[in-house]
Amino acid sequence: MKTPIVVDKSYLQGISTSLVRELAGTTRLLVSDALFYELLTTRLEARKRCFAKFPPENNPVDLVSHIGPLMRIEMNTQKRSGKPSQHRENRDFDFRFNSALVEDNYELPPEAVIAIQEHTGELQNDVRSYIERVSLIPTFFPDVLVGSTEDRKAAAADAEEAIAAPGSLLPFYSNLEPPPGETALPPAELVDESWALYRWLQVQLLFALDVFVRHQGIKPDLGNPSIFEKMEHDVLDAQILMLACLEGAFATREKKLVHWWSLLCPEGTLYE
Repeated sequence: MKTPIVVDKSYLQGISTSLVRELAGTTRLLVSDALFYELLTTRLEARKRCFAKFPPENNPVDLVSHIGPLMRIEMNTQKRSGKPSQHRENRDFDFRFNSALVEDNYELPPEAVIAIQEHTGELQNDVRSYIERVSLIPTFFPDVLVGSTEDRKAAAADAEEAIAAPGSLLPFYSNLEPPPGETALPPAELVDESWALYRWLQVQLLFALDVFVRHQGIKPDLGNPSIFEKMEHDVLDAQILMLACLEGAFATREKKLVHWWSLLCPEGTLYE
């Protein structure tokens, strides 16, 4: 059986068609809804190049959702959800990407436009929640912006390692409360890095730390279109990194994600 591997946009854009198809011949490429959204909303030329790289055959990739459904499984069953590849959406049907996706004059059908609009609305809400989580960083790491530039770099690196250390966030997790009306969180003694809930927490804190440090503790101005767009990219990258951590295999060329992958999944498989 081929090994499943989560793929991101930077990887698809950065390598040749022959290498993508070579990888598809030895692994199962997992395309998340976050990546699919990115591909459909990116510039026309980039969209054409990326879709043209997938093998022109039935089931060229496996489609997987974001981490939310996996976390709901864990809350409802009080058991870990398993890897994203165990929940692929095309288990019971064959599909092909529309060949028109690589054409200049292709227009998305109305139902696809509506789905993208809905996803965009959800993404915008996720960005606002993401920024609110940035305010947690001083509670965890009060000294991350203290001292010289070198002191701050060292403090940020230490903070990243602390977040990634196995089990380090379980004390924080054990104090979390589910939203009103939601099922109780699984007990901390059951949870580890193989759980979607734990990987969500780790990755969200790493991204929040990065924003806090880059913006020097000042809350990003979401009224600035370029900043908002950057935060949207962060949210999508976070979704893909979470899935990759659960799967244990990742294809990316994004330096920040490669670095965090090395901390979060030192035994995992990485394609650059």
